[in-house]
Amino acid sequence: MTSNYKKAYTEVLEILSHLSKEEIDKIPKEKIDYYKENMDVDYAYHIDPQKPLDEQYISSEANAILVTLFRDYFANESQKDVLKKMLDLNQEILERVKKEKYNANDIFKNN
Repeated sequence: MTSNYKKAYTEVLEILSHLSKEEIDKIPKEKIDYYKENMDVDYAYHIDPQKPLDEQYISSEANAILVTLFRDYFANESQKDVLKKMLDLNQEILERVKKEKYNANDIFKNN
């Protein structure tokens, strides 16, 4: 397991620690235990509960985990639909960028 994911688990657990017990209980205990067992215990990560999350540093790996947790355990059906559309659009953009970057017709133009 990469250290990026170990750090991400630390970040996720710190963020989850600010949720209510009722909200935490929506996430399977096995998942929380997995994050605890695989977190980076030497990585000090803290959030400021007075600031919105979007104003604080969160790694892309932790962000992806949080999005998945939201989708799977907190979102209602309309939120899931919006999230799916956003994720599909992001994937489409990523594929388009890759296609432009690695276009087979242009690959040898610089040589």
